[in-house]
Amino acid sequence: MARALGDPASTKILIVEDDPAEADTVAEAVFALGYEAVIALNWTEALRHYDDSVDLVLMDAVMPEVDGFKLTRMLRDRARTYTPILFLTALGDAAAKELGMSVGADDFLTKPLDVFELRVRMSAMLRIRQLTQELEAERHSYQRLAHVDTLTGIPNRRSYDERVETELAIARRNEQPLSLLLVDIDHFKAINDERGHNVGDEILVFTGQLLRDVTRQSDWAFRYGGEEFAVLARATHPRGAMILAERIRSIFENLSEQTSAGRRTCSIGVATYVHADDETAEELFARADARLYAAKQAGRNCIMGDDEESQTSGIYTVIE
Repeated sequence: MARALGDPASTKILIVEDDPAEADTVAEAVFALGYEAVIALNWTEALRHYDDSVDLVLMDAVMPEVDGFKLTRMLRDRARTYTPILFLTALGDAAAKELGMSVGADDFLTKPLDVFELRVRMSAMLRIRQLTQELEAERHSYQRLAHVDTLTGIPNRRSYDERVETELAIARRNEQPLSLLLVDIDHFKAINDERGHNVGDEILVFTGQLLRDVTRQSDWAFRYGGEEFAVLARATHPRGAMILAERIRSIFENLSEQTSAGRRTCSIGVATYVHADDETAEELFARADARLYAAKQAGRNCIMGDDEESQTSGIYTVIE
């Protein structure tokens, strides 16, 4: 992540300077510090070279067509991470500096350049780059923790609440179905009471991994809460959702005996959004939850869902 101070050889400096001789002078100072220098002699080259791998931009203020002020604004608009910009300019008046700061410049050096001063300012800007990257990495880590269940490693309830709205919007736009499966581990409290919470955690981790393994890349698996999990299956009709649910149920029963909990079962409720209906996320969940409750009432280790063809199966049943 933050490479500037720890690994100078991988630190990239973008030099934007329309005077080739001046650009070579700046590049020599950059090379002397062990950094990689990339020269852009005009604004189009600067845009082509600028990406997240650039750690510092040395920006000439006065250039033809697009000057350093306009180019700085363009770079800031497209940036996904914060990269310091150090202006190199013959404009020493306060108005020029004020304009530069307003478009996103971080510091200024007046031409003709003093190489020692350039090195000092570059070092300061690269420290800013490193600290910024560390803060961004920390923020991304917090964001991930807020959306991932720390025990199972799959998305959590908060992530489900956000994702289901997106998936419903996709289903409506593409006029496709969206199936929701609610998976509940049968007699989970008994596992904790009889085998201990460590074994209970083990079966939860097992369930999360199972759902990751059996679902498609386009599907989403979540730990909804406690021993209840949810799966959003995109473009999946009722029949396909029931097939997926049965696959989960059977694999869970057969492979759970490899855990410390021994052979266990799960119950699954299935509901499918059909694009002709104006069903909300809450209504879709309520239907799946009602089917899960019915599966529990029917003796557990079974599936309840929408698919009419499943009524004759001894494994799952339809709720009218």
